[in-house]
Amino acid sequence: MAGKVVKNTLVLSSANVLARAIGFFYFVFLGRTLGVESFGHYNFALALVYNFYPVADFGVERLILRDISKDKNKAQEYFQKIIPLRLSLSLISIILVTSLGIILSKSSKDILNIFIFAFCLLPWTFNQLVAGIGNAHEKMEVQSIVAISSTGFTAILGGLIALFGGTVTQILVAAFFSNLFVSFFMFFYLKKLDLVFKIDLDVGFWKKILKESWVFALIMIMAVFYLRSSVIMVNYFKGPYFTGLYSSAFKFIEASILIPQSFALALFPQTARLLSSDKKILAKNYLKSLGLIFVFSIFYFLFFYIFAPLIINVSYGSTYLEAVSVMKILGIAAIFFFLNALPGNIIQNSSKVRKFLIFAFLNLALAILFCAILIPRFSITGAAWAVLLGEVVGFIFNNYFVFKILREKN
Repeated sequence: MAGKVVKNTLVLSSANVLARAIGFFYFVFLGRTLGVESFGHYNFALALVYNFYPVADFGVERLILRDISKDKNKAQEYFQKIIPLRLSLSLISIILVTSLGIILSKSSKDILNIFIFAFCLLPWTFNQLVAGIGNAHEKMEVQSIVAISSTGFTAILGGLIALFGGTVTQILVAAFFSNLFVSFFMFFYLKKLDLVFKIDLDVGFWKKILKESWVFALIMIMAVFYLRSSVIMVNYFKGPYFTGLYSSAFKFIEASILIPQSFALALFPQTARLLSSDKKILAKNYLKSLGLIFVFSIFYFLFFYIFAPLIINVSYGSTYLEAVSVMKILGIAAIFFFLNALPGNIIQNSSKVRKFLIFAFLNLALAILFCAILIPRFSITGAAWAVLLGEVVGFIFNNYFVFKILREKN
């Protein structure tokens, strides 16, 4: 049993690291190939559409993992009933993100890019459903195949189009067909999971699932919107050129979130047990973990602060050097990115998780307000300061709620 857990952990972790690495180098390649303005158009479409991935999922994947792990005989029933639900949520997400794009975009080119890239949600939701059932069966290779192949095919096809002078729109079309190709492969992979492709419209089942998933979905939706709000606001106030500059630095910080998230995930089971058995020990462990991750984040900050000019120049070229100041400020914000990864373990395991929604919403609203105040006056450095302020406020909110939970008697 222990050997299987270790094997699955290594398989999934290795696949995620490889997929992230491919995606990161593809991103840098596009930054150098497209030029600052076109790169800005590309990043605005990504930033807006990625916010709606958790809308298309709506916390359903978490419930699949929970329920099918307990009873694997439910796999076929869940699969055939959740397919139409997930596809419906994806179509709703496409409509919502396109509508938001029309409101926020000042360019018909951006609206078209958003609409096209949003259609990636359809194959993505099918791929993740199959991968989620694979995870419940402890077959982590399914998730690994989806992660690596979708990123890899997108990078190969999109990279070739960019290399031969293709437009941002054509590159985003390539992303859709890459994900569709993975769906085609997953369709034939169903037999290995003992699944048969079948659609079952069960509204009662949908209501039951959504009733349980909406809290986690709402927290994730706000978290994702919060993370990319500064990119969207830069595009709104300053346009695609400055979006390209800002995103070149922001991508490095965004990629680094994998580190504290992995640390938090490793602590999740222990947190769940101690929250119900011994909150005093949990509080001590939480403070120790904060101290440990704080020390690590300081080294991370110093690396980006000292080497920001070299990193930007080597990665993207001299045309992106205006983003150096942004990277230095975001390096400070990264300290709080690291620290803010830990409170979620306690909050999501608490029975009072619904009460946290107001804090999450307030943090998102303040982050947008900071951007609205600082970006028009200080441009992309204002966006970086807004991110830092949002993280500081989030740290205060998160820990107020955490220690409120820890002070309560079991």
